[in-house]
Amino acid sequence: MATFYSTFGGELSQAELDFVDVDTALDNPLYLDPYAIQIRDDEWSATCGDHIRSFFSEVLEALREDNRERAGHLLGNLHEPNETCFGQSRGRPAGRGVGRGKALDLEEAIRNSRALETGVLADISEAELFIRGVGPDTISDLTTNILRGLLADYTKEQCDLLNIPTRRVALDPCWSAVRQDWTSRYYDLPISNRKPILLVPKFSVRRTLTLNSQEFWNHYMIEVLRQEYLDSRSALVRTLRDGTRYVTKKSVKERHPKIKDDLATFVQRHPEVLEAYKRIKGAQGPLDNDDLEENFDETVFARVLIDRLAGIAHGHRAADEYHRMVMGISTFLFFPSLIKPIKERELHEGRKRLDIKFTNAAQEGFFFRMLQANQTRSISVPVECKNYSNDVENPELDQLSGRFGLQRGFFGMMLCRRLEGRPRVVASCRDAAADGRGFMLVLEDADLVQMLEMVERRRRPDIDTFLQRRFDEITH
Repeated sequence: MATFYSTFGGELSQAELDFVDVDTALDNPLYLDPYAIQIRDDEWSATCGDHIRSFFSEVLEALREDNRERAGHLLGNLHEPNETCFGQSRGRPAGRGVGRGKALDLEEAIRNSRALETGVLADISEAELFIRGVGPDTISDLTTNILRGLLADYTKEQCDLLNIPTRRVALDPCWSAVRQDWTSRYYDLPISNRKPILLVPKFSVRRTLTLNSQEFWNHYMIEVLRQEYLDSRSALVRTLRDGTRYVTKKSVKERHPKIKDDLATFVQRHPEVLEAYKRIKGAQGPLDNDDLEENFDETVFARVLIDRLAGIAHGHRAADEYHRMVMGISTFLFFPSLIKPIKERELHEGRKRLDIKFTNAAQEGFFFRMLQANQTRSISVPVECKNYSNDVENPELDQLSGRFGLQRGFFGMMLCRRLEGRPRVVASCRDAAADGRGFMLVLEDADLVQMLEMVERRRRPDIDTFLQRRFDEITH
């Protein structure tokens, strides 16, 4: 399969990339999942969540006030998106979810739904549960339309990171959470198969939507109703010879077939069941690399990365190659805690630049502790890459600590080839921490190899302990 990145000569694999590396000639069986986005706490997902909630609250308000002109304007700007190459259709991407006719059908379906009448519909991610005719494609394409501008900005950042050429193009209108309306502008996007491409962060996609009406009806609603019938000693109750009473799932399904209006009525009576369902589904987390790349084996791939790293020469001429390599290794090792890498982001009006900045999206483990701790408050993680043959010196450490600040946090990492005087470098980092200049981990190739070997031995959780041990060296 020729993927988007490979068509531009890229050598990184899916496991080393932050985005889904799609086949741009076909629809890829994936969905942009609004619930997967909204449950995350990182800055990018929070901005996306604001856009999603802003749009849908405007739609619901217009429908409840019977403002047909406003509702028609909002939903009438939803178009069939082809730029992500997501969906379930066969052949070339064609867009299935939201055309002009389907937008009108969607408006009527929401307007006439029991979910709108009862007030249980509060979010786009819940629409598949309660609205007739709304399926995963519609939800994914709705979300793509709303986030088109943010996805375009993300795409440009990833193209800059990977040196992929872009071209100024016009897109369909993008939703503005500030103006609460659709806006048009030009974006710099890559072109593949003669069309602009929107890259999608892989932590935002799912093979099936997180919230699924069939699953909720079958495993939650029916089970609760079965227990209610049993407790009330209804006519559905049967008795075994030993006196044990029971209600069959089949009998409850016959009385309560899957009707989306009835799901809304059930949730109005039992909001706690929907909340429990959402908590359980949200805890499943993003897709693994083997979900996105067929036959992927991370234990084998870890060894491939070790060998590739060893093959990169030291020195200035190979700096870009080393930079790409360690960016890929960092993504492979630390995803989904570290996401959305950005290359050489300008700081302080361009007076300082850093090699890579990751967004800290950790929900557990070492990077979560860096995010939560008062001393580090690591909202982002700057990573400096030094392809030196000699040791890292104090000026390089000072350069990294100069990246810290209240809006970014006070933790960063420096990746280098080899430390001859490691105790001296650790002592310098300890002094910086003691002086309030931030917390810096200096990791050499041997450290990266050690973490990759943990993956190779199927001991990935040990990476957390390893990083904590390195951090303890500079704080004790």
